[in-house]
Amino acid sequence: MVLDCDMYCNSRSSILEAMCFHLDGRRRADLAFVQFPQMFHNLSSSDIYANELRSIFWTRWKGLDGLRGPILSGTGFCARRDAIYGARPASSQDQFSGVEVGELKRRFGVSNGHIVSLRRSGTGSTIVARDALPQEDAELVASCAYETGTEWGEQVGFLYQSVVEDYFTGYRQLYCRGWTSVYCFPAAASRPPFLGSVPTNLNDALVQNKRWMSGMLAVGLSRHCPLASAAICVPQSMGFAYYAFMALYAFPVLCYATVPQLCFLRGGTSFPEAASTLWFAAVFASSSLQHLVEVSVAKRGLALRTWWNEQRFWALNAVTGQLFACLGVALNLVGAGGRAVDFDLTSKASDDRLYRNGVFDFAGCTTLLLPATTLCLLNAAALVGGVWKMVGRGGSVSGELFLLCYVAALSYPLLQGMFLRRDPARVPAPITAMSVAMVAALLSLFG
Repeated sequence: MVLDCDMYCNSRSSILEAMCFHLDGRRRADLAFVQFPQMFHNLSSSDIYANELRSIFWTRWKGLDGLRGPILSGTGFCARRDAIYGARPASSQDQFSGVEVGELKRRFGVSNGHIVSLRRSGTGSTIVARDALPQEDAELVASCAYETGTEWGEQVGFLYQSVVEDYFTGYRQLYCRGWTSVYCFPAAASRPPFLGSVPTNLNDALVQNKRWMSGMLAVGLSRHCPLASAAICVPQSMGFAYYAFMALYAFPVLCYATVPQLCFLRGGTSFPEAASTLWFAAVFASSSLQHLVEVSVAKRGLALRTWWNEQRFWALNAVTGQLFACLGVALNLVGAGGRAVDFDLTSKASDDRLYRNGVFDFAGCTTLLLPATTLCLLNAAALVGGVWKMVGRGGSVSGELFLLCYVAALSYPLLQGMFLRRDPARVPAPITAMSVAMVAALLSLFG
């Protein structure tokens, strides 16, 4: 059983359910792990930062369950040890029994107790008496330098080459070696199998998403790109590639947050003709309706507030966490000689009173928020200036006007945090000042 440090087992039946899959003789012998959804004990009813990860655990993982299993999610799963240790399904039963002790120590380290447990794994008995493991042996395995010179992190265990070790390990260590998995989603009336903590202020939520996006994009742009892998089927490689390149959403969102605004302010249009505007409107409406249906199915009822919160945080994350993830990976690949992406820690111990009341907490926000506040001000200025010009010249309503109003509604918490709030959790004054200066410069050039 694998858990993050901020998660705990909430139901003893979860382990029994996982064993029902692992020990079911009717299943194939290539089952590597049973994945449970991530659920959280401090999730607020409003969930303004979309911490529930509804689209992943309520929708997409259920679909991937039909493609050899969901993506390894880093916590809340029960795995076969031989699969994590680098075995392949066909040889997992006798993977280590015929290997010389010296070779096992080279791969797994010099712990005698650990080597004994490896030898026993092929016999079906993996239980080693506690008295048979001396304290010195346990301290040796727990030391920071134990894996030095071994294959830990390279061919054994979780792979070290990525900050998203769960995504990378599941993809390279398990699925590419022929393993499968299953997704065990609990019934609505049952206890959540595992519970964890979510970040309760905006900066921590964005930092967490930036780390995920940068790690997966680094995998996608490396020699391990899922689209170039012949070890998994095409639909499954597309599923992995979707998350590997999700950070690239930043660029089309950035275009929609700048080009229509500047065109509307200058009295022009970014849409070619009226017919094209109708097509854009139809695509937008169908996409929003699909999203609303998915949210409502997951919530077992019409869930407009959850739909709106997910829409808002998706747009906000695109121009902050995802944008900085793209820039960070690009700098690491080009300017820093391929240096690995940094692992940014996420604090989950902050005051959650504002989060529970559905109010954005901007305390601690850094330049990570600067693109969002700048684009928010640009949109507001373009909306006011464009409407003023449109009324003066008697223009008609355009697709840009709808888009600007939609963006203004999404970004209202940012405007409120910059100009209407006076509490300590408002947008930091330096961020507001820099955004005002940048928007003023843009308007002087294009206004």
